Amino acid sequence: MVMRWVWAMAASVLVVAGAASPLRAQLALEQALGRMAPIFGKPQQYQRKGTESIYAIARRFGVSASAIHNANEGDLKAGDEVLLIPTERIAPLPTWEAASLVGESAPPGSVSVVVNLTERNLYVYRDARPIRCYPVAIGMRGWETPTGEFTIANKRKNPTWFPPKWAIEEEPVPPGPNNPLGDRWMGLSAPGYGIHATNAPSSIGRYVSHGCIRMYPEHAQELYELVRIGTPVKIVYQPVVFGYRPDDGIVYLAHHPDPYELGEVDAREVRDRLAEWGLAELADEQAVSAALQMPRGIPTPVVGSSVEVAVDGRPIKFALAPIPRGDDWLVPAGPVASALGAGLDIGPDGNFVSMERDRQRVFLSPGDREALVNGQVVELSVAPQLAAGYPLVPVAAVARALGASVGFDQASNTVLIWDGAHATAWGR
Repeated sequence: MVMRWVWAMAASVLVVAGAASPLRAQLALEQALGRMAPIFGKPQQYQRKGTESIYAIARRFGVSASAIHNANEGDLKAGDEVLLIPTERIAPLPTWEAASLVGESAPPGSVSVVVNLTERNLYVYRDARPIRCYPVAIGMRGWETPTGEFTIANKRKNPTWFPPKWAIEEEPVPPGPNNPLGDRWMGLSAPGYGIHATNAPSSIGRYVSHGCIRMYPEHAQELYELVRIGTPVKIVYQPVVFGYRPDDGIVYLAHHPDPYELGEVDAREVRDRLAEWGLAELADEQAVSAALQMPRGIPTPVVGSSVEVAVDGRPIKFALAPIPRGDDWLVPAGPVASALGAGLDIGPDGNFVSMERDRQRVFLSPGDREALVNGQVVELSVAPQLAAGYPLVPVAAVARALGASVGFDQASNTVLIWDGAHATAWGR
């Protein structure tokens, strides 16, 4: 039930067009979601030719064979498969956190490196945004690659390998094809650890080293030119990462393996993480459960959908894409009000939403299925919700309450709102 003080507020609210700027509110929601990590790259497909080597395919696309195996179902022994190449990823750090690695006073073009051990990928950030992603090999169990914040302490082309303590019986190896460091070495501020090329490129994507981070030789050469002495390097261990793509307004989850067996992530932990962004009540539980069943490393939509909303044929752009709920769709309130030419008022902390036009008025409260429509109590099929503190409203119910007609076109996956006389009045 709606609380009495809210009903009293509803009776006294004067709604004026633009009272709560829809554009400003939309931007606030996008900025809140933008604190999540960015989606990087695009997925690709490849028609395998017979039993063509997965390793050869992986190296051609700049990924690891293990990543291709994780991304695709089946044992990949039959041949002629259409393979999903995992070149779409969720970068480990959001831009604001990546910016903190180089500091607020960093000059334009500043570079940092982030390694996520669970996905065995190394990311290069420039100006706090990911620009490269390289597959790597990491330390085996018992020789785990350490997590933490480091810097590039030294760089060497064509280094000589001097045996560490664990290889005390071996002799130094000069530059050449037998050198396990390959032709590029980037030492970390953690003594004994570094990022380097390798003379065993088939090991990339696995956990086989004694703690160092191995790269394909061509990737190590590229990275060598991008980093300098002092470049910050952050190594993290994130089996589950969340990302947001403003272009489609969808929040994604990627689930990676747990190579050091530190503990699998469950649905409860995912919910707790989503709650940090105010999204726990909006996640698609089936999508989350499916993503957690197998660590494929593929970004999976968990909040938002591919459904579109159009008013008189014009699509509405949302910071958070429509969320299907029963026979309706939850969408940010601001763009709906703007598209329908309605006045909008949003209460403190988003505790109510009021829209009005042509003497049609609807008042809603997040979490409550009862609404006031032209002064009458109406039971909604879907209760409004908050996303990152911003109200989402059931778009079909609101449109009808404001006098518009609503339908759904399955072919285009679009909620169609027809606004009748307003379409002519607005010149549509």
